[in-house]
Amino acid sequence: MPSSDMVPYVMPGSAVLPPDRTGWSIDPGRAALVVLNVQNHFLHVLRESSAPVGELLAGVGLLTESARAAGIPVLYTLKTAEREPDGRETSFGHPRLPGGEDSRDVVDAIRPQVGDSVLVAKRFSAFAGTRLRRRLAELGRDQPVIVGVFARTQVLLTAADAWMQDMEPFVVADAVADRAHDDHRMAVDWIAATCGAVRTVRGVVDVFGGPGPRHREGGRPSTPLM
Repeated sequence: MPSSDMVPYVMPGSAVLPPDRTGWSIDPGRAALVVLNVQNHFLHVLRESSAPVGELLAGVGLLTESARAAGIPVLYTLKTAEREPDGRETSFGHPRLPGGEDSRDVVDAIRPQVGDSVLVAKRFSAFAGTRLRRRLAELGRDQPVIVGVFARTQVLLTAADAWMQDMEPFVVADAVADRAHDDHRMAVDWIAATCGAVRTVRGVVDVFGGPGPRHREGGRPSTPLM
């Protein structure tokens, strides 16, 4: 459990976002929501730190429901392996997934639904060793809107990788998180300065145009794609 005197850091709002250097605008016809590693174990790690997990889940939940309602694809990438078959390390001191299946599952509040894509990632970039680029091409999408954890590794490197593949990555500053405010802020600032655009949950939802969260009957996780 987190220390009783630990106060979660404050999610960034629009007033404190770094300047936009891209001039890009989200186009609902080009956008896809990419949700990184919102698994039980990683959320538990964040809860033991100063991360604002409640706000993270609320923001990701609002975005996933808004995207689905607007017909914008939602893609999840999940972490499973810690080492390559030849024994090479893939976590580099990052939180490791324990063996239990429950720890690997997406937290119930924002689980994938029928029609979403689910991919398995071995490295920090969601593009490395996955079908993410091919899946985005199949969907005709070149504006990944990135949310999830951890800001300074998975989020940052996925955004950088997207930009180097001639895409226009957007990172939602109040729908990503890390274990410390400084890590979160560094990632957001670096992305805005080098490879992507930074937005807020409210700004993205307004562009998506879909309604807010709504109860979905009978939703089931989709089948993972390698």
